[in-house]
Amino acid sequence: MIETVNVFQTLFSHSTSTLTAFAGLLLAWWYLTTLGVKNSPNIYGNYRFDAPIVGSKNMILGRWQFFRNGPALIREGYEKYKDTFFKVSGNDLLIVPNKYLAELASMPPEKLSLNTAIVDAFQRLHSITAVITDNSLQSRMLMTRLTPKLGVQVPLVQDQFRKYLPVELPATEDRWTGINALDLARRMVHRGVATQFVTELAEDEEYLSAAISYSENGFKHNFMLRVFPDLVKPVVARFLPTSWGVDRALRKAKRLVIPLIQERRRREQDDPRYEKPEDFLQHLMDGGVEIHDDVDTTVQRLMVTYLGSGPSTMIAIAQVLFDLCARPEYVEPLRQEALEVLRNSGGFNKQALADMKKMDSFFRESQRLSPPTLLGFNAIVRQPLTLHDGTVLPEGCHIQMATYAIGVDPERIPEADKFDGMRQFNNRKRPGESNWHQFTTTSENNLHFGHGKIVCPGRFFADHSMKMIIANILLRYHLRFPGGSTQRPPNSSMYDVVIPDLNTCVEFKLREDASECVF
Repeated sequence: MIETVNVFQTLFSHSTSTLTAFAGLLLAWWYLTTLGVKNSPNIYGNYRFDAPIVGSKNMILGRWQFFRNGPALIREGYEKYKDTFFKVSGNDLLIVPNKYLAELASMPPEKLSLNTAIVDAFQRLHSITAVITDNSLQSRMLMTRLTPKLGVQVPLVQDQFRKYLPVELPATEDRWTGINALDLARRMVHRGVATQFVTELAEDEEYLSAAISYSENGFKHNFMLRVFPDLVKPVVARFLPTSWGVDRALRKAKRLVIPLIQERRRREQDDPRYEKPEDFLQHLMDGGVEIHDDVDTTVQRLMVTYLGSGPSTMIAIAQVLFDLCARPEYVEPLRQEALEVLRNSGGFNKQALADMKKMDSFFRESQRLSPPTLLGFNAIVRQPLTLHDGTVLPEGCHIQMATYAIGVDPERIPEADKFDGMRQFNNRKRPGESNWHQFTTTSENNLHFGHGKIVCPGRFFADHSMKMIIANILLRYHLRFPGGSTQRPPNSSMYDVVIPDLNTCVEFKLREDASECVF
């Protein structure tokens, strides 16, 4: 008996440090996986909805297949089940047929929530998700304060583009200069956004770097998390390098922006002649007073908005540049339209951008065939929903629609596989449809920005940025693929996300009449 006790004592004494470490790891895992769970909505309703799964039913294999072959799985599902429901990525995503669009698009966020899906995508990464809620201040300020005054911002943004486009695109008249399309789009988009978001930092390279790092690390974080089992996601989310990148960028932004907030507050209080800037930061400051936002929260709201205004817009611009190089016959008509509109309007302004109807049509066609994602109308059911035919979507269902497949369905779109840059320009000529078929218009066949209440609030902001950047490029530069090729590089994908070729350069040469086309 004494020998047995001694054996246990020996074993215990030799493994105390190991047991302590193991217990510590268990405690840390429990803390990280339960942190915030009490207030987290149900996101597992898809397991309680019966629909065919395209691909593996196993959670890990299903996610891995979707990561590798998302386009093929979505295409297969749409071809087999487009008038009913199907799932991809195991049980993760329930693809809803288009016939339910009208009733789902009218649902309030208390029943069907876009933001709950966004929070789930970033796995409670505090530097992103802490300020993402339904009817969040940043979304309201974007829709009610910034968007109605986009016209005020156009001349300010054009000042920046006029100054910095030659810096970012240093081409000359006598030789072609290769520029990575995505890098060019990244720099120009973020310059335009910074001008409208924080006036004082529009030309601050450190701030631009922080904004780019925050948004791009945020998207990479989402991509990396999606393949992991749900049980370990909360732990993995805190140890991925992308989460550290988001945190660092947010700290840098706070260091740069908080002193500006404090100085604006001081001048507002002490100087009766002080006029507030008309930028997004000021809108957040004013709107945050009523809900008692502190300065840290205001900066976080500012940076979270970059997630929607940065990466998707710059990818769309790169796709447009590729489509112009692949179809050079569109370059001169778009350039002449921009030139005529700007001369008639006296330069860049809100009406001038609205009058660029051929360019608007080209953008929409580019988006139709090279969209940012193959799925859209992304939302999570917050309350059980009974649809018109009696179908019940349980609480926690994560739904999407096959937006790309819908947009290239020959039963919906004539000559759906053909790139027709003037498709929507011609559609707008039909009686009573002059304001339909725009880049920012959503419909049952055009869901890339969502629809109804599940819609991108920044689509008008993106539309302005894209038109200004592309118009400036066309007015001042010739462009082509290297050597004059018209072979468009194929897109790649991760999950349902469409990615233009990251290594493709576009060649530019300064036009002989560039100096006559500066507005």
